[in-house]
Amino acid sequence: MVIIRLMGGLGNQMQQYALYRKFISLGREACLDTSMYSDEGYRGTVRKLEIDRFPNVEYETASAEQISRIRGDGSIFRRLRNRIMPSSSSYIREKGMYMPGILDRDDVYLEGYWSAEKYYADIMPSLREIYDFAPMLAADGCNPAIGDMAERIAASAFPVSVHIRRGDYLSPENAALFGGISTEEYYASAFRYVKERHPEAVFFIFSDDPGYVREKFGDDGSCVTVDVNHADDSMYDIYLMSLCSAHICANSSFSFWGARLDEHREQALCIRPSVHMNSQVFDPVVMRTLWTGWVFIDPQGTVRQTV
Repeated sequence: MVIIRLMGGLGNQMQQYALYRKFISLGREACLDTSMYSDEGYRGTVRKLEIDRFPNVEYETASAEQISRIRGDGSIFRRLRNRIMPSSSSYIREKGMYMPGILDRDDVYLEGYWSAEKYYADIMPSLREIYDFAPMLAADGCNPAIGDMAERIAASAFPVSVHIRRGDYLSPENAALFGGISTEEYYASAFRYVKERHPEAVFFIFSDDPGYVREKFGDDGSCVTVDVNHADDSMYDIYLMSLCSAHICANSSFSFWGARLDEHREQALCIRPSVHMNSQVFDPVVMRTLWTGWVFIDPQGTVRQTV
């Protein structure tokens, strides 16, 4: 049995669920620990369990007994063994960009964000079918502005999604981890990179701070502030991003999925920051392997690697 912990916002949940589907594709018995979002779980979180909103998402939920058994929470012997021989531990917390050995493990509890595309790149077509927005968009009460914006994107010669995340990234604790990466220099360089190749580009900018975007970029036709989805409907920004022909991502799993769900992803121009967190060091060889086909730009605006 493999148990994967769901935690964080929607983008992170999509990555954790993708890893779950990878284990299922390998014929393994797996389930999800959703306790972080329940009354019995971590009460301090402000996140919601959102992965269930996709009608095609199905999974087995781990029981408290299964979690305790696999993690060995109640076993002094197992805790001692895990400390002496960490490689044999049944509780694995993500370390580094990629841990390929986890795919060979069984009777293990996995906690992490699993953002590297290499984990589930081979099942991405099936993930696109699972993360299908169509049933939700067809439901009564869906915001008609989403359809209007989708038509505007489709009518553009070369639509480019741009994600600018501010909000919680500006808090002191998060700024230390994620700040200073998706800088103004990063975005200026990414815009130049796209325009040099596609002068007709129209940039559709998605952000949790649309006021900042309007002030910074204007709204003159070449830059469009997408401000149609709010609160629980924010997930539809991923759908609108996926309709674009190129993607400029923040260091955020939310915009990574906007690019990943592009049905023409293999041909699309995808740009991301050179690192996701300030604790990481950019290794071009490693990143080329883990993020095949992506362009990397560092916080100073230097293009570090191209496809």
